[in-house]
Amino acid sequence: MRTRTAIIALTLGAMAFSSLTACTGGTAEKSGGGGETGGATIGTTPTSLAGTEPSAFSTPPAATASSAVDIRSVDLANTTWMYSFLGRELPYEVTLVNGEATKNPGEFSSSFKLGQVVYGDVDGDGDEDAVAQLNGATPEGGRGFWYIWIADVSGAVQLKYPIAETSCYALVLPPEITDGAINLTEYLHIPGVDDEIPCSEPGTGLKKRTITVITDSTGSTDGSGPEMWPVQTAPVVAWGGMCPGPANPDATPGLVDLWASPSKTAQVAATTEQDGVIFEQIDSPLVEREGWSLVGFRIFGVKSDLGGKDMACAWAPK
Repeated sequence: MRTRTAIIALTLGAMAFSSLTACTGGTAEKSGGGGETGGATIGTTPTSLAGTEPSAFSTPPAATASSAVDIRSVDLANTTWMYSFLGRELPYEVTLVNGEATKNPGEFSSSFKLGQVVYGDVDGDGDEDAVAQLNGATPEGGRGFWYIWIADVSGAVQLKYPIAETSCYALVLPPEITDGAINLTEYLHIPGVDDEIPCSEPGTGLKKRTITVITDSTGSTDGSGPEMWPVQTAPVVAWGGMCPGPANPDATPGLVDLWASPSKTAQVAATTEQDGVIFEQIDSPLVEREGWSLVGFRIFGVKSDLGGKDMACAWAPK
């Protein structure tokens, strides 16, 4: 196992391991641009529910001239971020100065450093956006989260939902951005399989996902207007943010109707007619939504990088 791991590590190279600096609170070099390799896009035709109108997000919007901010002119190293502890708690503000910040100085202080920044059009509107890593560290350890920044007419808007985590047990390669999609590659430590691999080396659990961003107003419950949501388009349609994680190892047989975001106009992730299981998730204030629950699910017979055994998340009406 250690020989295989060493080969994987050598293949990834120094750029890949820069993502692991969150384990010690370090920071990686800032990247100059997005990737160019392919991946599935939002154009994938979803499964439709009987009597349900086709998803409003089945195809990306056509690129048009825009007055959105130039995302590269936004100094992410000197701006205020939202950071969610463990990727599950309600976010709090972190104001970076020259790429760094400290909260609550003293014995229980937290430090933050800007990691890599990758640019590209993540929502298919023709404007460049950004996917950036914010590393947080405490005396007990560190975690880095990848966040999406959207170029908007009002400025750069950060989505509060992290899409991936870099920690001692999860390595994320720098995202590759194609037109309207973020392609993520992760190496996860699998419990019971990778226990002998140190956290400074990648695990054997390869996981690839493709994510986009949709704008939707029908899920709004407070009249605040349109909201932006990260949505996964491959290997299955699902929630694009991080899953909180199963509350227990047992699954509930049978699927319910699930959507990729908390709106019935979003893409359908699963239906009761499909064969699969549901996983209750750990309590997560970040994804609490009136009238909706975020659940884990697995559709049987769907091939994926982890052999169809990896869990995705989606939204079920309460």
